[in-house]
Amino acid sequence: MDNTTVHPKSQDLAHLIDLFLFKGPPINEDTEREVQILVNHGYVVGFSPSRLQPVWAAYRVAGADQDVDYDRPHVYYADDRMPAEHRVGPETFGKHDNVQYHVGHMVPNEAINRQFGRLAQLETFFMSNMSPQQGSLNTGVWLALENAIRNIEDTPDKDHVWVVAGPIFGDAPATIVRPNGLEVPIPEEYYCITIDPFRYPWNRQSNVDVACFRFPQNADRTKPLSDFLVELSEIEDSTKLKLFPGWDHDAGESVGVEGIDSLWTRHRLLRQIT
Repeated sequence: MDNTTVHPKSQDLAHLIDLFLFKGPPINEDTEREVQILVNHGYVVGFSPSRLQPVWAAYRVAGADQDVDYDRPHVYYADDRMPAEHRVGPETFGKHDNVQYHVGHMVPNEAINRQFGRLAQLETFFMSNMSPQQGSLNTGVWLALENAIRNIEDTPDKDHVWVVAGPIFGDAPATIVRPNGLEVPIPEEYYCITIDPFRYPWNRQSNVDVACFRFPQNADRTKPLSDFLVELSEIEDSTKLKLFPGWDHDAGESVGVEGIDSLWTRHRLLRQIT
């Protein structure tokens, strides 16, 4: 069962979906909450109409001889592909219970800016790419991981790195009420998964390193990123998403704390952030 559809206004771009996802889009096993895939020029998201935010977002980075670096856009944009009942408006999230929530990019502006240029960068400011993220997380360990991912292309052995990121919700999440009256659930945590091929053939499961990070909203910004590594199965259980459906999930070893020593040796991203 996969409760996922391609959004009608992205049907013409559906052929691009696999360019941004390693081993296919996540399977949504949540029978109560549909996921609609939105395709942009530099990334894709699995948007949840009931959550009013993406439950997964995917992009990839690669080495380049030259790149660009446009200024950061000043405003956010309602995604007019969505019907009015799913558009939360372009305003920032503000505070809830005296906690500041940022408009948290699931796909970061800077990585897409450098990889795909101005139009693709502007599309990262669609609110369909955003989730209410505590400011201390957005400017702390989450930012540190985004920076490491963006700069992976600067390593000597240039290659592609794929990323899937999104929120994790509790059973009864609090909500932020938007100016248009819509209520956006606040996630308890966030996940970010990096996929780093290290040997040819690049798409063979045994030749790919997967690092799975899980961050609470109040994650300590002074902790090393290695403290947030978890098993892939833990993220799948918490999100009701089956990630990398093109893989045989029963083959090979999952990534977790028991396997970190060997993973650390190879994974270029992890070497960079220690």
